[in-house]
Amino acid sequence: MNITNPKVAIFFLAFLPQFADPALGSITVQMMIFGGIFIVSTFLVFGAIAWSAGFLGEWLKRSAKAQVMMNRVAGTVFAGLALRLVTAER
Repeated sequence: MNITNPKVAIFFLAFLPQFADPALGSITVQMMIFGGIFIVSTFLVFGAIAWSAGFLGEWLKRSAKAQVMMNRVAGTVFAGLALRLVTAER
């Protein structure tokens, strides 16, 4: 997902090199290690978000009370948007 995101490339080029130390060995190897750490941490974070969203979605589908609350909130939002549309000046 991040390969097509130019902000990630800028992050790698601007932020990570400040942690590379020529005294510790090859800069290329250090940058590859930093990239690997970034990939693993991104996988863990995105995986946790996906798992949590799936768990929450299943819970919301099973809960009749949650369904009623979501319908009420959505109805209120739509009514508010309709009221704003009606009162808008042209």
